[in-house]
Amino acid sequence: MKNRHEVVPTSSPEERQAILLERINKEGRVLATAIARELCVSEDSIRRDLKELVDARLVQRFHGGAMRLSGPVLDFRRREALDAPDKSAIGRAAAVSIPNDVTIFVDSSTTVLHFLRNLPPSLQVRILTTSIDIAAAALDHPIAEVTFLGGKLNRLTRSATGAVAVEAVRGIRADICVLGTCGIDENLTLRADDIDDAFLKAAMVKAAERTLLLASHDKLGRSATYEISSISTISALYTTATREPLIARIREAGVEVVEVSAKPENSTRGK
Repeated sequence: MKNRHEVVPTSSPEERQAILLERINKEGRVLATAIARELCVSEDSIRRDLKELVDARLVQRFHGGAMRLSGPVLDFRRREALDAPDKSAIGRAAAVSIPNDVTIFVDSSTTVLHFLRNLPPSLQVRILTTSIDIAAAALDHPIAEVTFLGGKLNRLTRSATGAVAVEAVRGIRADICVLGTCGIDENLTLRADDIDDAFLKAAMVKAAERTLLLASHDKLGRSATYEISSISTISALYTTATREPLIARIREAGVEVVEVSAKPENSTRGK
């Protein structure tokens, strides 16, 4: 009698693909090497299975495996409600790292909204943003100087985008850029779901001395359509993804990683 935990080789492509699809939908992604070992088949077989699932538009590939398809782009208000405890913890941790008397670019990320809400009230800071909601939150700070960089407004991001906004950013030199991302893919590239948002974030990164990236655990390993920049352009990553395999690779790329717990007193800093 077989042990119920024993893995039985799965030779039928249909069976394997059903298992792969179920696993990806449940866990978010699979690695070809690991699942081939688990199912006792070759990696080539798994790659063919994944290709068929991709061709059927059921999953999306990344180097070494596959993941769930990216969902529809949510508007700012809906994104603000997602993973609020993680975003709040990340925002608190990043806010206390800001020195006095600096100029900061902040993007339209909902995690950055939590960052602004947690800036110390005595901090003298100049905040530049293209986001309506971020600008409004910044105005709640008692002494921050707030500058709104205009342009064509994007309904999804609730921010100014396009050539006017990008040129405004390029004409300024900031001390710090604080931004979020739709995903950090397996190639350690920051990505966005909206093309105008991607161009604007990239411009902010280039125009700042340092960039702080705020990303909850669900953003690591996630792909999105448009490239922002390589992870190597980031100075520090604030995240709740404490056991995420990509963390080690991000550190190896020279990025400081601040691992944040939902309880801020348990936060740890590492390089």
